[in-house]
Amino acid sequence: MSYYLALAGGFLVHIVIGTTYITGNISVYIASYLQSKGHNVTLKDLSIILPLQILGTTISLLFGSYLTTKYNPWVTVILGNSILIISVFSTSFITTYAGYILVYGILFGIGVGITYTTPLICSWSHFPNHKGRVSGIIISGFGFGSSIFNLVSTKMINPDNKKPENKFHGDKYFNSDISDKLPATLRWLALIYLVLSIIGICLLKKPKKNIELEQFVVSQKNDECPSIKDGIKTKLFWITFAMGFCSIMPGIYLASAYKSFGKDKINDDEFLTIVGSVGSIFNGSFRYFWGQVMDKTSFKTSYGILLVLQTALIITLYYIASIKALYLIWISLILCCEGGHFSLYPTVIARMYGKVMGAKIYGVLFYCFGSGAITGFLIQFYFVKAIGYQGLFIILAGFTGVSLLILLLFFKENNIWLEQRKLTEISTIKFIDRDTLDKD
Repeated sequence: MSYYLALAGGFLVHIVIGTTYITGNISVYIASYLQSKGHNVTLKDLSIILPLQILGTTISLLFGSYLTTKYNPWVTVILGNSILIISVFSTSFITTYAGYILVYGILFGIGVGITYTTPLICSWSHFPNHKGRVSGIIISGFGFGSSIFNLVSTKMINPDNKKPENKFHGDKYFNSDISDKLPATLRWLALIYLVLSIIGICLLKKPKKNIELEQFVVSQKNDECPSIKDGIKTKLFWITFAMGFCSIMPGIYLASAYKSFGKDKINDDEFLTIVGSVGSIFNGSFRYFWGQVMDKTSFKTSYGILLVLQTALIITLYYIASIKALYLIWISLILCCEGGHFSLYPTVIARMYGKVMGAKIYGVLFYCFGSGAITGFLIQFYFVKAIGYQGLFIILAGFTGVSLLILLLFFKENNIWLEQRKLTEISTIKFIDRDTLDKD
């Protein structure tokens, strides 16, 4: 029973760190608030926050895994979630653009990265035969977190569903009677995150020392990549890195911009909040679905399906955006594809580099997502005014198409070290047979 409670604790912890994705929902309130303080900040400027959160997560991911294995899960989650909560609370007092992107962007992301893998490591040790199912349950909390707090934050700031009226640089923003509620809302959110974190941490259980697992690790050493350095030297690593870099851009961008783009087509703040909430559920819950598709087919097949679907959705998004029902479906499916990356990639890396070293190499590969997110921001920041959203979506679809071409033409899933071991065994057998014949 205690193990199931620990699983629930991991779910709660991921609900808190999953609030990363409420950034897309509250960006319009942040921009409106900073404008009321005399800053010429636009939604385009704030679209850097989510990519910086992803980058912060990337930077601290390996450190969090190290803390969990070296010390214990409570130290790791307390540190990670404390950084996250402090960043949210501190942001409520910030009135500058630079302060928001540094504290609510990078610092928040670092907290997420430190915590992210800890609930997974704990639960894997208690449910060694159900890792896929356990991962699906815990990571779904990541999606539900933003889904819940999208609605909560909007109800706190804009309970009457007032429409943005102030035009500035082509976008519409809220009056101060709405935006001035942002600081108090952030403080309430920080308090709620604190309560959920305390409950989740109390339920977590320390990973048990599993003798069978240790024996498995020893037995698999010949199939493992010898080191991170050897892994990133392989051509396959950089092929995989390039695919992730290209294909993550649309999902990360629209996770932060679905509201800023949508309000020009659908001027309904409450509905757009629902779009973000449903999309977040798809993002989290469908990660398990993508894992199941990969188990029944292959990485190449499942990832190929994801890329084809994502390309079709992105390239048609501009044309259906004014129809509420279709906009909800399109954004939800795009975020479903974005979440699929974080299900498919760790699995294929473990297959190619071994389960032990693969986890560490995935921490390095994760930089493709952070750098892809930043690149997507730079493209929209410098080019969207000239080419419009229609042109931007064509470019993002083009990057996804490049990823698909790399997958079809250059990617081949194989474990180099396992193949080398098999070749060595075959050579040894042939040598022994030849030596035996010579003696005869």
